[in-house]
Amino acid sequence: MLLAERMGARLEGVFVEDIDLIQVAELPFLREVRLVSRSVEVMNLHRMEQELRVLARRAERLLGEQALRHNVSWSFRVWRGSIDTDLLSADIEADIFALTCLGAGLVRIPKLRAAATAVTVVFSGTDASKRALETAISLAADPDTTLNIILPAGEEAELASMQQQAEMQLGDTPTHTHYIPLHDGELTDLLEILSDTHTSVLVLERDSKLLQMSSLKRGLAVLNCPVLVVR
Repeated sequence: MLLAERMGARLEGVFVEDIDLIQVAELPFLREVRLVSRSVEVMNLHRMEQELRVLARRAERLLGEQALRHNVSWSFRVWRGSIDTDLLSADIEADIFALTCLGAGLVRIPKLRAAATAVTVVFSGTDASKRALETAISLAADPDTTLNIILPAGEEAELASMQQQAEMQLGDTPTHTHYIPLHDGELTDLLEILSDTHTSVLVLERDSKLLQMSSLKRGLAVLNCPVLVVR
């Protein structure tokens, strides 16, 4: 929200109805365990769609309240499709795409929590990663915020080249910066970095290998922080 305010950009909220989850609800042998009543019920597609509509209205209301508070123009729509295979290629006209799980504080992106004072970006030297770095620099403008630049390189020469490019782009920007090598590019390595650095927001380019996980839903859950995807 603060990023949209700084950029004078329009904010589009997209509530995702996961088609994979909806199709599962149609299977006759599945059962749903209610947390409050602890009762076991047959999965009901109609009820699931009703609950999704309630959640969508709640998300729209929260987004509208935050947009009004920050004087940001906004819109909202519901999109149905597969998170794993369709979401990143969906017809969403946005320069920056924020991904987060329900309840993870989407409307607060990129305002940082007190216990998490770092913005982390993966920089590979591509044009898209340069735009991602520019976005991360904007988010780390607060003097108390650390900018972590992850360099996904296997060789020392490649690592040095990436860091030099990032340093040139940073220029004289007064940002507290750490450069962190990511040699294997595996999710487990990234999770360790994010945990050790108290990352609040992760910024990735659209074609990052880290977005090509076997399950984007699982990736969002285990990352435990919002992901900004820069096109």
